[in-house]
Amino acid sequence: MPSQLKPITLLLAVTCLYPATTLAEGTFSYDFYEVGVSSTTDGDNSYTSLDAAGSMEINNKHFLTATIKSDISSDVTANEVGVGIGAYKSSSEETDYYSRAGIKHGKRDTGSQQTLNIGFGARHQLSDAVELQGGIDALFSTHEDSSGISGSLSALYKFDETIQLGGQITTDGDLAETRLFTRVKML
Repeated sequence: MPSQLKPITLLLAVTCLYPATTLAEGTFSYDFYEVGVSSTTDGDNSYTSLDAAGSMEINNKHFLTATIKSDISSDVTANEVGVGIGAYKSSSEETDYYSRAGIKHGKRDTGSQQTLNIGFGARHQLSDAVELQGGIDALFSTHEDSSGISGSLSALYKFDETIQLGGQITTDGDLAETRLFTRVKML
């Protein structure tokens, strides 16, 4: 693993800093928190989880993230906590591109694992009320079955000036997750 550390570190630095090299102003908020419920199918297991996530803009191009997730099923253990950093670039008033990286610690029935994710995505304002968001992440995990590529797609509806209601689908080929959530923007 130490021989792989330098290329991963370089990829992480380039991924996080590249969008910050431009000077466009964004219209999207990266200051928000979310609460949600998800249904996950992982091989033969299927379970429901509650989660909370947050994003905090640290300057006009970078943001920090944090997540926590816990299953509410009695027959499966699937808990996660994670932190990350990201950078974004506005290409127009309707579209932002972002890169992100993070680390997640998870505990499942089979033991604990750590996962490093490096990814990119886009946010697009489809209308005054509808936002689409999608992204792809490369996953590097201490549990070999959890490494690979993961993709997600979200749609958010603007309920009022600070609240959005959303749905999200995430898959990595083996695991599929459907999530409903509420996002509250911090002003």
